[in-house]
Amino acid sequence: MHPLDIISNSPNLYILRKESNKTNFGGFLFLIYLIIIITIFVYYIINYTKNDKYIIQSFNHFNFKTKEEEEERNKNDFYNPTINFTLGTSVYFLGHFFNSTILKLQIYDNKKEKFIEKGSKFSTKINDFDIIIIYECNNLNCSDYLEYLEYLRGEFDISSYYLNFVYDGFTLAHQNENKPIIKNEDNNKILFRRFKLNLNKTTNITYNWKNILYTEKKGYFQKDSNDSCGYIESYNSYYYDIPLRIGLTEMKDKAYILVSEFTFNNDNTQYIEYFRKRVSELDLLANFLSLVANIFTGVKFIFSFYSSNFNNFKIIEKILNRQPKKNYKINNNPLEMEDYENKKFISIRDDFSENNIQKDIEKTESNNDSDFHKFKDDDCDDDKSSTDSKRLKKLHFFDFFLNNIYCCLKKKKPQKIIHKCNQIIEKYASIDMLIKNQILIENLLKDYKWNDPNLNNVENNNLFVELKTYL
Repeated sequence: MHPLDIISNSPNLYILRKESNKTNFGGFLFLIYLIIIITIFVYYIINYTKNDKYIIQSFNHFNFKTKEEEEERNKNDFYNPTINFTLGTSVYFLGHFFNSTILKLQIYDNKKEKFIEKGSKFSTKINDFDIIIIYECNNLNCSDYLEYLEYLRGEFDISSYYLNFVYDGFTLAHQNENKPIIKNEDNNKILFRRFKLNLNKTTNITYNWKNILYTEKKGYFQKDSNDSCGYIESYNSYYYDIPLRIGLTEMKDKAYILVSEFTFNNDNTQYIEYFRKRVSELDLLANFLSLVANIFTGVKFIFSFYSSNFNNFKIIEKILNRQPKKNYKINNNPLEMEDYENKKFISIRDDFSENNIQKDIEKTESNNDSDFHKFKDDDCDDDKSSTDSKRLKKLHFFDFFLNNIYCCLKKKKPQKIIHKCNQIIEKYASIDMLIKNQILIENLLKDYKWNDPNLNNVENNNLFVELKTYL
């Protein structure tokens, strides 16, 4: 399973005995970052509470279908819906429309082969809609029809006749929480059209029906909801020169004048489809966190131009400006340092005889005093040299930014200092130099005659000794 682990990160190096080098400029940038994300969060909350909660998409479809697919769609209520209709007749007189009973026109359903009362509601599928407006003649040759037209024009001075066409309406409430299509449930949403009749000619009207399909995308573990509606988009018409005389199948002993015929063209290859999806609180949080992460990445990218140069400078500053540690104290008191007596080195020979070890101990003890004074003098010299050494001065934060274009600022002293610090770290902290030095040290240790065999054991390190106390 180990080769499958792509999650574990590579170990990080510590810098100045810390996981990261904290800086004032980094803290300032993070404070600005917090202010920005708080502002964005407040904006997102206000925007979410005041604006629409649903995302709407719409498409106009045109898909060629085979005959079998067309028949299948005609059986589907989404593509061939059942609509409630109300038909009536009216006349235009003295600047107004009136529902008049003087028009001896009747409404007949060709599909169901029955008369429909004016003003009454009836239901039918769009593809089954076939309504005709007829005049019942007094005789089989319909000679009285022309006399009836003369009577209307002469007696009432009426020359304009209309068919009132009312059908179920709807409202597309895209932001309604309950459902996006509100239909004629309370009989207050209707669509109305008025068509002018020509009693002198037979008119054939074909309405073009447009379907609207609506799909609402639900959340997890919920099924998508679907609904549909439609409307009359346009119509096509053509006329016969003279009124046609027809006979109805159930009443062959009577003759009728066909004034108008109304049908629907329901083209299922073309329709409008809507999709909507609610913007949930989880979506809001995801968008916010995504934006916060992107801003944080941008802030880190900007800060990297500063930190890479500043960290190298800080390391060299730490090395050069380090205060020397005093390892002894002389006031007729014991030395306050690591037990000097413990630093008696025993030379390791190939033959570990007791005599040789004893001679080395005596030799070490005889030179104890002289070694101590020598150690003291050397340490004082170190203090003096460290006092005389130059220390790195504090630089401005923008100096570390400007060092990214060092080629243009080579003559500036702060830029030379930062550049030289970068060169030092680049040389001694590069992985090739570390590996090379490690190999050389290992070869040196193999050839070294250890004076103290205990130092050859890593467990004698002070930190390891403390660790062993917890085991």
